Amino acid sequence: MPDSYYQPETCDCWPEHWDALQVFLSCGSQWRTIVTGKSIIYQGLDYGAVEAVIRLRGIAEPWQVFEQVGQIERGAMEVIND
Repeated sequence: MPDSYYQPETCDCWPEHWDALQVFLSCGSQWRTIVTGKSIIYQGLDYGAVEAVIRLRGIAEPWQVFEQVGQIERGAMEVIND
């Protein structure tokens, strides 16, 4: 593999979305999936796990962060289920 493959991509994150991004990344192994004969369909995150991560992180505005995680989740599913 070329060296560029191992270079992480970077992006900017507005401060008001930082908690949601951290929760989303912490839930990376918590996807609900359906396995078909040829593919895996991602249905979404396990919301119990999302809630647990929000609680464990002691986030001040849990409902707002939960909704932001849902927005990230929907965007991610558009890409991974394509």
